[in-house]
Amino acid sequence: MKRHRRRKRRFIDVQLQSRLIVRSVGAIVLSTLLFSIGFLSFYWFSFIAGDNLFKEFIVVYKQIATVEEAQINGRTVERRSYRVEAQPETSRWRLILPPLIMNNILIAVVLSAFAIWYSHKIAGPVFRISTDIRTALLGKRGVRITLRKRDELKVLAVQVNRLLEELDRQDDASVNDQEADR
Repeated sequence: MKRHRRRKRRFIDVQLQSRLIVRSVGAIVLSTLLFSIGFLSFYWFSFIAGDNLFKEFIVVYKQIATVEEAQINGRTVERRSYRVEAQPETSRWRLILPPLIMNNILIAVVLSAFAIWYSHKIAGPVFRISTDIRTALLGKRGVRITLRKRDELKVLAVQVNRLLEELDRQDDASVNDQEADR
């Protein structure tokens, strides 16, 4: 039994979208790398200048609240007191590096998802416009470009539609002139 393969119908230019995504993600990765390099350069130059921020230890204090009930003039009230506990000393790197890495990963993921979404808003209309122009070039009349509501390149689609209308008018005029000559 022979299976019939359904051909996928494309509504976007996959190569254009792939190039847009690769370039966008490349720009995102490059910018996060440059930010990280700049951040690390600050520490390196501080080290060169004599501040040893790499080996600097920081003591973090944790505030602990306790609530006790107390009787004052026959009323029960809450009395809060606070004590401070020193946490084990840590280096600046252990405080800064994990959030920096997580921040870079989060930015890269979010902006990459945005790049994929936005590239679809450009690759789809480009594909639609080029397909409709190709159809008009094959001789079909009355071709008009319709884009989705939130697509980009609507101004271009309007201009191309005006061009197609003008070509149809000129074609009608030349057909009428040929009929009049007969």
